[in-house]
Amino acid sequence: MRFELLLLLAVAACGSDDPTPSATITAATPDSLAPDDDTRDDLTITVRYDDGDGDLGDGFAEIHDCRADGLVTELPIPAIASGGVVGERITGTLELHVNDVGAIESTALPEACEALGVAELASAETVFCVVLVDAAGHRGDGDCTAAIAIE
Repeated sequence: MRFELLLLLAVAACGSDDPTPSATITAATPDSLAPDDDTRDDLTITVRYDDGDGDLGDGFAEIHDCRADGLVTELPIPAIASGGVVGERITGTLELHVNDVGAIESTALPEACEALGVAELASAETVFCVVLVDAAGHRGDGDCTAAIAIE
């Protein structure tokens, strides 16, 4: 699988005591994937982030495919805030591209997905969960997509 990350927007705001970045998935498209069709096996996940100390840049997005343990991809996040803003709260949007989602058999639900409230998956579906980790190693609360059909 090939993965890409596109940074859409970063806005500096007021400071915060919580250095942990949070992620809220606002969209995941398309709502079905066809692993055997290269034109229909890519997923785009749009994530709204909030980072209390502005050091999300140079961290990474951890994307869990909930069909099996170990299907985790780390996408590096480029620098977002200038040096003068680090230490201040930043919010914005990341667009995460998961390319070439493959066909695999579902196994036991991964612990990370279960911890984020994902229930057992049907045989022809998956869920992707995103956790943001900032440059200092602070892991935020993650969020998950709705079920995505696998054709």
